[in-house]
Amino acid sequence: MNNNLALYAGIDGGGSKCSAILFNHKGEFVAQGIAGAANAARDLPSTLHSIVSSIKLALKHAELGLGSISQVRVSAGLAGAGVPNVNAQLLAWKHPFASFKVTSDLTTACYGAHAGNDGVLLIVGTGSSAARMQKGQLKQFGGHGFVLGDKGSGAWFGRKAVASTLEALDGLIVFGSLNKHIMTTLAVTNSTDLLQSMNNASPSQFAALAPGVIGLAKQGDNCAMALVEEGVAYLDKLCQRTLQDTNLSLVLMGGLAPSLEPWFSSVIRERIVKPLGGPEWGAMRLLQSDLSI
Repeated sequence: MNNNLALYAGIDGGGSKCSAILFNHKGEFVAQGIAGAANAARDLPSTLHSIVSSIKLALKHAELGLGSISQVRVSAGLAGAGVPNVNAQLLAWKHPFASFKVTSDLTTACYGAHAGNDGVLLIVGTGSSAARMQKGQLKQFGGHGFVLGDKGSGAWFGRKAVASTLEALDGLIVFGSLNKHIMTTLAVTNSTDLLQSMNNASPSQFAALAPGVIGLAKQGDNCAMALVEEGVAYLDKLCQRTLQDTNLSLVLMGGLAPSLEPWFSSVIRERIVKPLGGPEWGAMRLLQSDLSI
């Protein structure tokens, strides 16, 4: 394939969506496609489907035929891809692309945010995790998944709010504005319906409740404020640990980052800088670097 005509796709896959951006050989934006969730550790088949779907959508938006998919060199940063057995399955995938490289979403996001330079990153979206890129080595902090970690994430806020509402309905705590908001949002009227609605909910379904929780906290609702303060206290501590003994700058990324930033300590806010690039760009540049283009 002529490198001047080459297409590269940078993928950013997480618990809520999979974003694919097509770039030309100069690293210039061509088109974007967004598909469903892409947490490889939670649901590998759906992740693979989301990767292909997002690239097909990007090709469509670029007014390129779907047959062009076989010419696209793909680099993906995926939630869960750092788990060894999951990574092995991803690398063994019989994909339809010209080539396929995969790494963790933290790696591509950190590389993109600091334009390939050393730096620290906190992602707060459906999940939460931090990373430090230093001398070419990435070290992760937190990000242990919905069941065992991801405190301060969208999924965590949503789950805590639902749990609080169930306690309120049982008469264990005062039924407040947050609980009313959860029941109205989910269109339920009792604990049985609430349990049935959310008992098997995905992290992204819980995360969909998080903006409402944060919004109520900003309005001064005591229960919502307590949840936000607890979540951000953890995230603040996570950032402090990741920044420890360095003079590196910090980038906050993820859907909840802008609304949570004011709640962080002044020590952390002083280290925050704007990202220089997105995770899709980071994925594409990592691929081009490997190919020495």
